[in-house]
Amino acid sequence: MAVTLKKTDVDNYLSNQYQVGEINPSVPVWPLFSRDPVAENEKPKLVGYAFESIDFEPVRGYGGKPINILVAIDTDGKFLLSRLIDHREPLFRSEAGIAKLTDFANQYVGITVRHETHILDFRARTSFDEKRATFHGVQAGTVTVKAMDRTIMQSAASVARAHLEAASKGSILGEGNAVSLTRGDLLKQAIRPLSWDQLLSRRMVEPMTLTRGQIEKAFAGTRAAGADKTAASKPDEVALQFHVALASLPSIGRNLMGEDGWRLLVANMRDSQAIVVVESGPLHNMMYESQRIDDSLPFILKQDGKEINLRSIAYDKSMAKPGYPSGARAHVLIVDSATPLKPDQAFELRFRLGRRFGTFPNQVAYTEFELPYVFHGWRASLSRALEAPWVEAWERRAVDIAILLSGLVVLSIALIRQRTTAASNRRLRGFRVGYLLFTLGFIGWYAQGQLSIVNITASLDALTTGNDLSFLLVDPMTVILWIFVGFTLLVWGRGTFCGWLCPFGALQELISLVTRRLGIKPRRLRVSVDRRLKWIKYVVLVAVIGSIWVAPNSTELAVEVEPFKTAISLYFVRDWPYLVWAIALLSLSVLVYRGYCRYICPLGAALAVLNPLRRWGWIARREACGTPCQTCRHRCDYQSISPAGQVSYSECFQCLDCVAIYQDDKRCLPLIQEKRRPVIPILAQ
Repeated sequence: MAVTLKKTDVDNYLSNQYQVGEINPSVPVWPLFSRDPVAENEKPKLVGYAFESIDFEPVRGYGGKPINILVAIDTDGKFLLSRLIDHREPLFRSEAGIAKLTDFANQYVGITVRHETHILDFRARTSFDEKRATFHGVQAGTVTVKAMDRTIMQSAASVARAHLEAASKGSILGEGNAVSLTRGDLLKQAIRPLSWDQLLSRRMVEPMTLTRGQIEKAFAGTRAAGADKTAASKPDEVALQFHVALASLPSIGRNLMGEDGWRLLVANMRDSQAIVVVESGPLHNMMYESQRIDDSLPFILKQDGKEINLRSIAYDKSMAKPGYPSGARAHVLIVDSATPLKPDQAFELRFRLGRRFGTFPNQVAYTEFELPYVFHGWRASLSRALEAPWVEAWERRAVDIAILLSGLVVLSIALIRQRTTAASNRRLRGFRVGYLLFTLGFIGWYAQGQLSIVNITASLDALTTGNDLSFLLVDPMTVILWIFVGFTLLVWGRGTFCGWLCPFGALQELISLVTRRLGIKPRRLRVSVDRRLKWIKYVVLVAVIGSIWVAPNSTELAVEVEPFKTAISLYFVRDWPYLVWAIALLSLSVLVYRGYCRYICPLGAALAVLNPLRRWGWIARREACGTPCQTCRHRCDYQSISPAGQVSYSECFQCLDCVAIYQDDKRCLPLIQEKRRPVIPILAQ
């Protein structure tokens, strides 16, 4: 239990509207009582609960640490308060940033734990009805507000669930009445809405069809054969279509049957399992007994060779999903607890079809058809994985992901075919400027895909505290870029990210191109000075990483050495100290080419440290490189080529300028000499 507030703090946050009881020793909640006067010997009326979200759902934000929110709900599950208490989000450390997160949290007041919440753009307006709540987001804080939404909604559901469990055992939390929520209401918050097509694609709902010809073939050899006269002319026409679903799984039943149907199902199945079979087609409502005998329970269920008892409950409503077969009939089958069904293992479900024949009333022929259902094992595990909170973020950004992947493919091809890309100086310049604009405009400012040292510090902090890295998955741009950068570190080294995919680096280079056109050229430092300055970034890296263990509370400040958040994530809309720092570093790049990247950047240092993992020396060199030719070294703006002509890949930004020079017979000395060498004719003997 990590309670950080005192009873008086809770009282102050609630503006003394309620009497705050003592915190429960087993479940860390403060009961809230009405301040209305009561009769003598009568206890105050319980009106709700207050609690810190971190004690129930410690969801980690972009900074890798849990966000703590004081939440208060009434006995109907309605939010009375949602107040930000503590966070470690690097973008929102200032008063203005805290105000944005506080404003976001305040939107939950008035909705209930039963609401389905949706977070839109930061310019959107807050609105909600009986079932759905739409909130405005926070600029550049998608991961953060998603984490806040999860911690608020899931912690509230956890408190209500704990209270109901205690109430069922006769022990009421904090004394008073139980929270008036049903089991189905509680489960709803943990269920991700799925469409009919999604239920089908995940095999949560399994389709199966029977044609007229198949049915007639099954009755062949019996006296009931040939009853369907249409089968002869239309044997491939669908006679019956079934959709089978293990509806006792909340992700299936709640999505398939809707709120009312799910409540009915929960009330009937209790601790058992339930299967829903949706039946449609021409024969599903056939009233002629020669075609089909009316049977209220025409299904046989077996598992491990043993028959399982079923009972049917009345359900005359349609399913809750658009796309559900029209005019269908739903069979809701409850498994008898005396013969339990193991939902995580295969089972056999068969449909029994009967036909009456002859003149005597009891002359009936039966045949059975298997209704396959395979939602277990890896399929169920995959479906559960797809319901993780980060999956929705990936689906919502499918177009952005496609554009990013296309851009990475283009870059990969350009680097693999480096000589073609750098075949001429004009071609290389055109491609490089175009790609840097893509990096700055799309990856940086639009898609918010700026990788940061924060990703590393948050990951290290999570791992050292025994947590996983799942919080990173909420931002697909970051995940994809890190995977790509990790792979290219093995192939080309640090330069792929620093030279091509860093939005702040692209901004520096584009500014330098403009200022050069204006006649302001960056200064080239002495080799000895440049070499010493390049060690600064490693000192900065050690300071930032070391703060995680030496001074944890200062890590959020240490990472501000990066101007990425100010210049890229927040579009220069930030408090003046951060703004001055970002502008100063951009000004430095005008005087010293990409000075921040080369001398200060801790992320660049972290990637450079991993340079030994690189397996290929991909930049072609000649014996004459360095002796006597020094063209590449003098033209390298990053000063990453030694006097001996060797490339320092830990400092190379992969601009391809030296590749262009290498094959240019007007700039490469060995090629110039070879071109000038006289041709000696070979005389015939």
